Amino acid sequence: MSNGDGRREGRQRAKTDFRFDDARLCFAFAGTLADRGKDVHVERLARPEDLSRWCAESGCTAVAPACTEADLDGARRLREAIQRTGLALADGVPPAPEDVALVNGAAAEPTSVPVLSADATSVRWHGDGVAAVLSMVARDLIELCRSEHRTRVRICGNPACGTPFVDTSRAGARRWCSMKTCGALVKKRAYRARAQAPADGE
Repeated sequence: MSNGDGRREGRQRAKTDFRFDDARLCFAFAGTLADRGKDVHVERLARPEDLSRWCAESGCTAVAPACTEADLDGARRLREAIQRTGLALADGVPPAPEDVALVNGAAAEPTSVPVLSADATSVRWHGDGVAAVLSMVARDLIELCRSEHRTRVRICGNPACGTPFVDTSRAGARRWCSMKTCGALVKKRAYRARAQAPADGE
């Protein structure tokens, strides 16, 4: 079983676990390729089963859909189009037409449908397959592009990360895709560097 940030309950979060904390759906999907700023990336969608698991852990569907290698290839192409579009938004420039076309193509597929719980306190999504989930991801990016938050897209301040995020803080000074991951990691490294500085200077 997974909790809300993609970590399997009962163990430490692994590098290959999905990240959903503090992220819009579209950029959580872009984050399935980790360590973009390093020479060697971490592929969290290594197998079709991983994509199936992401669909369920994201909350986009109540039942993990069956995924094929073709589904996985298409999902990765959409992911990279979303990543590049996020970079363009952060830079304040138009995204590439081919990326827009790919996002629009995914969004044109029928989406999953919301199902209200019996006590009307929660909603789960139910769809027919991975295309419905990817449609929701693409539509989330489109909704971002048409909103006032399009000017609040930033790139994570952790050089190793490179994942886009939406800065919804009042001051507009958010630096990390998530304080639970990159923010905590960078601050921990800075603390260690300060602690070692006196010894190095002796």
